[in-house]
Amino acid sequence: MDAPEALREFLSYVVANLIDHPEQATIAMGPGANGATSYRVHLAKDDVRHVIGKNGMTVSAIRSLLNVAAEKHRIKISLRVDPVKEDEVIVEAAPVSETGAR
Repeated sequence: MDAPEALREFLSYVVANLIDHPEQATIAMGPGANGATSYRVHLAKDDVRHVIGKNGMTVSAIRSLLNVAAEKHRIKISLRVDPVKEDEVIVEAAPVSETGAR
Protein backbone atom coordinates (compact mmCIF):
# COMPACT_ATOMS: atom_id res chain seq x y z
CA MET A 1 0.00 0.00 0.00
CA ASP A 2 1.39 3.39 -0.96
CA ALA A 3 1.64 6.30 1.50
CA PRO A 4 -1.38 8.34 0.28
CA GLU A 5 -3.62 5.26 0.50
CA ALA A 6 -2.29 4.41 3.97
CA LEU A 7 -3.06 7.96 5.10
CA ARG A 8 -6.58 7.64 3.64
CA GLU A 9 -7.09 4.44 5.65
CA PHE A 10 -5.90 6.20 8.82
CA LEU A 11 -8.20 9.16 8.13
CA SER A 12 -11.08 6.76 7.50
CA TYR A 13 -10.49 5.04 10.85
CA VAL A 14 -10.34 8.33 12.78
CA VAL A 15 -13.43 9.80 11.10
CA ALA A 16 -15.47 6.59 11.50
CA ASN A 17 -14.87 6.69 15.24
CA LEU A 18 -16.04 10.30 15.54
CA ILE A 19 -19.29 10.22 13.56
CA ASP A 20 -22.76 8.73 14.01
CA HIS A 21 -23.48 7.90 10.34
CA PRO A 22 -20.38 6.26 8.78
CA GLU A 23 -22.52 4.74 6.01
CA GLN A 24 -23.10 8.27 4.64
CA ALA A 25 -19.44 9.33 4.78
CA THR A 26 -16.90 9.18 1.96
CA ILE A 27 -13.31 10.29 1.50
CA ALA A 28 -12.21 11.51 -1.93
CA MET A 29 -8.50 11.57 -2.65
CA GLY A 30 -6.81 13.33 -5.53
CA PRO A 31 -4.11 15.74 -6.61
CA GLY A 32 -4.13 19.10 -4.89
CA ALA A 33 -2.27 22.38 -5.18
CA ASN A 34 1.54 22.40 -5.26
CA GLY A 35 1.80 18.65 -5.71
CA ALA A 36 -0.02 17.89 -2.46
CA THR A 37 -2.41 14.97 -2.09
CA SER A 38 -5.86 16.34 -1.30
CA TYR A 39 -8.30 14.50 0.97
CA ARG A 40 -11.91 15.66 0.97
CA VAL A 41 -14.18 14.16 3.62
CA HIS A 42 -17.91 14.28 2.81
CA LEU A 43 -20.17 13.75 5.81
CA ALA A 44 -23.82 13.90 6.79
CA LYS A 45 -24.70 17.39 8.03
CA ASP A 46 -25.07 16.14 11.62
CA ASP A 47 -21.61 14.57 11.59
CA VAL A 48 -19.64 17.58 10.35
CA ARG A 49 -19.70 19.20 13.80
CA HIS A 50 -18.19 16.06 15.36
CA VAL A 51 -15.21 16.11 13.01
CA ILE A 52 -14.71 19.90 13.04
CA GLY A 53 -15.00 20.10 16.83
CA LYS A 54 -15.30 23.14 19.03
CA ASN A 55 -13.47 26.07 17.39
CA GLY A 56 -12.03 23.63 14.83
CA MET A 57 -9.84 21.91 17.40
CA THR A 58 -10.68 18.32 16.36
CA VAL A 59 -10.04 18.83 12.64
CA SER A 60 -6.87 20.73 13.52
CA ALA A 61 -5.61 17.76 15.53
CA ILE A 62 -6.48 15.38 12.67
CA ARG A 63 -4.60 17.61 10.22
CA SER A 64 -1.59 17.66 12.54
CA LEU A 65 -1.50 13.87 12.76
CA LEU A 66 -1.86 13.50 8.99
CA ASN A 67 0.86 16.07 8.34
CA VAL A 68 3.31 14.31 10.66
CA ALA A 69 2.66 10.98 8.94
CA ALA A 70 2.89 12.62 5.49
CA GLU A 71 6.22 14.26 6.33
CA LYS A 72 7.58 10.86 7.29
CA HIS A 73 6.79 9.70 3.73
CA ARG A 74 7.97 13.01 2.21
CA ILE A 75 4.59 13.97 0.80
CA LYS A 76 2.33 16.98 1.33
CA ILE A 77 -1.36 16.71 2.10
CA SER A 78 -4.42 18.90 2.47
CA LEU A 79 -7.66 18.03 4.25
CA ARG A 80 -11.13 19.45 3.75
CA VAL A 81 -14.34 18.44 5.53
CA ASP A 82 -17.67 19.18 3.84
CA PRO A 83 -21.30 18.20 4.32
CA VAL A 84 -22.77 16.15 1.48
CA LYS A 85 -25.40 18.11 -0.39
CA GLU A 86 -28.56 16.23 -1.28
CA ASP A 87 -28.03 16.64 -5.04
CA GLU A 88 -24.24 16.11 -5.00
CA VAL A 89 -22.76 13.01 -6.58
CA ILE A 90 -19.31 11.98 -5.32
CA VAL A 91 -17.19 10.28 -7.98
CA GLU A 92 -14.22 8.06 -7.10
CA ALA A 93 -14.54 8.31 -3.35
CA ALA A 94 -14.07 5.48 -0.91
CA PRO A 95 -16.61 4.91 1.84
CA VAL A 96 -15.50 5.45 5.41
CA SER A 97 -14.81 2.16 7.13
CA GLU A 98 -17.19 1.19 9.90
CA THR A 99 -14.55 -0.97 11.58
CA GLY A 100 -14.09 0.15 15.15
CA ALA A 101 -16.86 2.75 14.91
CA ARG A 102 -18.74 3.48 18.07
